Amino acid sequence: MIIEYEGTRFFGWQYQPNRRTVQGELQVALRKITGEEIKLTAAGRTDQGVHALGQVANFHTDCHLPLLSIKKGANSLVGDDINVRDITVAPDDFNSRFSAKTKVYHYNITLEPSPFRLRYYWFVKQIPDVLTIEKAIPSLVGYRDFEKLSVRNGSDNTMCNVYDITVTREGSMIRIEVEGDRFLRKMVRGIVGFLVDIGRARFSVAEVEDFFDKPKRDINFAPPQGLFLVAVKY
Repeated sequence: MIIEYEGTRFFGWQYQPNRRTVQGELQVALRKITGEEIKLTAAGRTDQGVHALGQVANFHTDCHLPLLSIKKGANSLVGDDINVRDITVAPDDFNSRFSAKTKVYHYNITLEPSPFRLRYYWFVKQIPDVLTIEKAIPSLVGYRDFEKLSVRNGSDNTMCNVYDITVTREGSMIRIEVEGDRFLRKMVRGIVGFLVDIGRARFSVAEVEDFFDKPKRDINFAPPQGLFLVAVKY
């Protein structure tokens, strides 16, 4: 399934008892449609308030309903902040998470406090210098230990390969795109917050070059509402 959702009213993707989550809503809908206990596996577990345009999730079922009927049924049973865009049959060994090669995230920043943007953008009062941010990006790309730019869960492996980071500005809007093989909890928000602080001279470009080798420093995590999971590549 390819799914989009508006994350404002969700406590993230992952099922939590007595809390509204994307996985929870979809599993309830699929249970009603198939008569089976369905377990959805997602490409990535987005945090509370984070949005998705191209989340991918898979499940196993013995149901023989047409795929279009499952898609329409799911969309009729979930809230209007979830939409199943597409559904198809995958090979039995397909796993949305472990079969993924890369994931692409966009982060939106606005330099104007427009009430029409604040739900999907991070409003930044002090304008970051995009050229300075671009100079720092090469030091964040590659196979590295991203523990310092994330929130660690227990003994999870914190080595990730970030393939590309781009930053673009159009008028009063800035977009940062990050593509990598895997992402830790709040990692993209850590990267964005760090880059914005570099653009606002809280950190220098020289400090970024040896950031991973020095003791952990306090960084600002970007808020969740500007983050979108845009695509998963297989």
